[in-house]
Amino acid sequence: MLADLFRTRSKPREGVLPRGEPDAAYAARSRLLQLRDSLVTAIREGQQCRRRHWGEPPVFFFDRRRQTDLETARPRPAKLAANPLAERIAREVGALCESVDVRRAARAISGLREAAESLPYARELAALLAIPDDETVLILHPARRLGFRLLVRGIADANQFQVLMLDAIASEVGLTPLPSRFAAACREANPVVPAGVPMALELPFQLLRPSSVRSDGTVPEGFRGCDHWLWGWEPLAALPRVDGERTVVLGESAFSRTWEVERCFPALAAEMELLDVLSPFQVAERLGRLAGQPMPVRVRERHEERLAEAA
Repeated sequence: MLADLFRTRSKPREGVLPRGEPDAAYAARSRLLQLRDSLVTAIREGQQCRRRHWGEPPVFFFDRRRQTDLETARPRPAKLAANPLAERIAREVGALCESVDVRRAARAISGLREAAESLPYARELAALLAIPDDETVLILHPARRLGFRLLVRGIADANQFQVLMLDAIASEVGLTPLPSRFAAACREANPVVPAGVPMALELPFQLLRPSSVRSDGTVPEGFRGCDHWLWGWEPLAALPRVDGERTVVLGESAFSRTWEVERCFPALAAEMELLDVLSPFQVAERLGRLAGQPMPVRVRERHEERLAEAA
């Protein structure tokens, strides 16, 4: 009886990691705090160096030839050694790509992202910390009066977002589903693409910022709306929030845009889930907020419903 009791108590509780396997986010927190302090120190040292050398004239500023002779006689600096701080950043970028929990822990560290944005060799770390994780994105198509709500994780830029969006809502808008290789290349971590398989995809929609919606509930056509475009290379974090929710508007592409599928962070797995298809009343209400006046409700046309059902 006593032996059975000990055997029962020795079993790990559900949801609790066994001893010897620490939580990845907890283990990374101390490293990330030290990295934040190192980045701040590097910024201060760089500022002091710039102040120290600011405004110093050449020794022979009055004689260009003699100044040239002096520069030639000076010993050339040795090859710059590898930056140990950059190597630490590269290791942490790998850990951040592997675990969303580590990314959440990093974003919770005050000053880490700001410090990374201030150093050229830490920009990759800053871009990774800016990627939306477990956020909802509201999609509005004013011309067709359609609306969707998606849950996103690990999606870096607008082109990657559009490919996964097309994969998620193709049946809802009557589009032909994308070949699976495109969604896999944008979703999987370190995807393997067979040699000789074309990875060029024509993107049908132009992503627009919410400010593109005009007072009548439409968006500018062609190049007239270029001021509101979300370019394919722009980070998804550039999407503005409306009522606390990132919002993107779909318009017809002004020109044929072909994207050679290439990701900013191939080691970062991406996810997208269709949470909700907005009703015509919800679409009209959302468009009315952006347009600044009430919008009429337009029920989905029957041929659109048949296209969605057939797909």
